[in-house]
Amino acid sequence: MGKIIGYVQYEQESDKILQKAAIDKFVRDKFKQENIEYIYEKVEPFISWKNRILGKELLPSLEEKDVLIVSESKRLGNSSPEIDVFLMYATDKGAEVYEARLDTKISGD
Repeated sequence: MGKIIGYVQYEQESDKILQKAAIDKFVRDKFKQENIEYIYEKVEPFISWKNRILGKELLPSLEEKDVLIVSESKRLGNSSPEIDVFLMYATDKGAEVYEARLDTKISGD
């Protein structure tokens, strides 16, 4: 396994706290680890992932075996097709993407 990255996209501080708590719990339960690299992004949800830190910095830095965790898949984009495209790119890089609140893998081998 590569690095574990928690991505938190929020508008209000309370969102940030709830998302981080969900990701922390998921990583402890699933991977038995607490070593999480967090990326916080305060941004409106309707902005495309391509125009956020998510697309400009996080996606290009993903490497094979990295694990990206979001509290909910909707944090990755503003529509199902946009989320699907992000997941396709992450999978092509060899990364795995998980949704903490559903306790499920949403992309990767």
